[in-house]
Amino acid sequence: QSSVPSLTSEPNSIILAPAGDHYTMMDFATAYFREAQSMQGLKGMSAEKKSVADLVRHTKVPVEESLLQYTDSELNELATKNFKTLMRFMGDLAKLKKQNEVECIYEILQLCKEKENLHDEVYCQVIKQVTHNPNQESVLRGWLLLNLLTGYFLPSNTLMPYATKFLQLASSDPSSTHHDIAKICQSNLRKNFMYGGRRHLPFPVEIEALLKGHAARRLVILMPGGVEYLTRIKTFTVAKELLQEVCEQMGAGEEEEIKEFVLFAIRNKMVRPIRSEEYLHDYLLEDKLVTVTLRRLIWRTPLHFENKIYTDVHYGQMQWDYLNGRILLSHSKETEMQVSVLAMFQHWAKTEQQNSTPSREELKEYTPKTLQTSISSQALQNDVAMLLKTSQPLQPEDAKIQFIEHVMKLPFFGYNTYFVKRVSVDTIPVPCFFGVNKEEIIVVDGATQVVSCIIPLKELQKMRTLRPMSDNGLPGIELNYGSAANPKTMWLELSQAKEMYHTIVIILDKTVLHH
Repeated sequence: QSSVPSLTSEPNSIILAPAGDHYTMMDFATAYFREAQSMQGLKGMSAEKKSVADLVRHTKVPVEESLLQYTDSELNELATKNFKTLMRFMGDLAKLKKQNEVECIYEILQLCKEKENLHDEVYCQVIKQVTHNPNQESVLRGWLLLNLLTGYFLPSNTLMPYATKFLQLASSDPSSTHHDIAKICQSNLRKNFMYGGRRHLPFPVEIEALLKGHAARRLVILMPGGVEYLTRIKTFTVAKELLQEVCEQMGAGEEEEIKEFVLFAIRNKMVRPIRSEEYLHDYLLEDKLVTVTLRRLIWRTPLHFENKIYTDVHYGQMQWDYLNGRILLSHSKETEMQVSVLAMFQHWAKTEQQNSTPSREELKEYTPKTLQTSISSQALQNDVAMLLKTSQPLQPEDAKIQFIEHVMKLPFFGYNTYFVKRVSVDTIPVPCFFGVNKEEIIVVDGATQVVSCIIPLKELQKMRTLRPMSDNGLPGIELNYGSAANPKTMWLELSQAKEMYHTIVIILDKTVLHH
């Protein structure tokens, strides 16, 4: 009796459904199923073939042993127990008292999460139970479970070609009732292989929705400038797919530019950028308190303004950043002039304000909060009045574009800035600001805006987040940078430690090809 080769996942082979008649589930069963091993002495090929075919077909009675050979008796027991749970979920066996369908699914997914070496067994059990099953309702249940399995857990390298072949055959039969869901399973498996599968098991409400046939969930993405984008996301939608959809809607369809945008999940003031290969449902909790927003994080591709939504989104983000101290500005005569020019563009950006003069209140709204106390409102009013006299008014769309182009020339534009309370390096005056862009981390004096330290991102060796030192302390980040000959370490404390850490990770991710 031959023993089963190791069935462990090694995610370095490519998923391709093999061509031709090889790699059917019958071939897999012949090579690896426990019963097929003991049948090999049977007389006559056709008898053997028929018996193997039965092994990969639906059964009305629970199996007494695992389908695959396990030397560990605990795994064998868990496998047979799982088969009964699967039959109860699919409606082929009476449920236990107080046991509902959602609990059955949970039990199966939890088992896969805890026992990686049972992934193949569970896949084989579900595939067996949806094959030649006369009950359509039961078949649909089995495919629903396969939909979840393929998005969460990978089969081993041994089973992978057979599983992909099975899905390929199921999805290419247009007469079957499940060819659509088989296509979804194929896509789940590909994504799982590329991105590693969802991290958190689904909430009961998500499973209930799936059982009712609701495969998508409504999601509103808050875009800069108050634009709301309504979409629907599926069980295994990754951020990359959603970014592509949103960017295409606003006329930024080129892959290079899409990479410069990031989705953020916000809950109770905790902000976390979502990496492009992460699954959205891993961030969306049951309580609907998570807001998803979009921001441009990197400014490498040139901007283009042929699409109104594109212009509004960029204007909205830059205006918010400019007014809320996200773009560092020092107070000087030159800054005052820039503030006046930008106030004029903001005024014109409003509809039908081309021939009016902004009031003092409006001018305050157009001035960055950090400069409201240092710039005299009278001087600002005079400057703006003078500019309005000598300038030809612009239509809102053109005023927004001018505002964007002026803001992009500000010295600290393009840096994501964070307010830092403490730093381990004595020579850096605190409090200060840390700015991160596509090339470097800079440290800027809070009062004078003088840059006191620059760390090129390519010198960043390692980085980790630090827990607060005391109950009311702030979290931190430790940066290891420099060269092998001259290694340096710096830690900093700031309330946005996690956001800054993940933002740097994403920037490194997105710009690594350009180094």
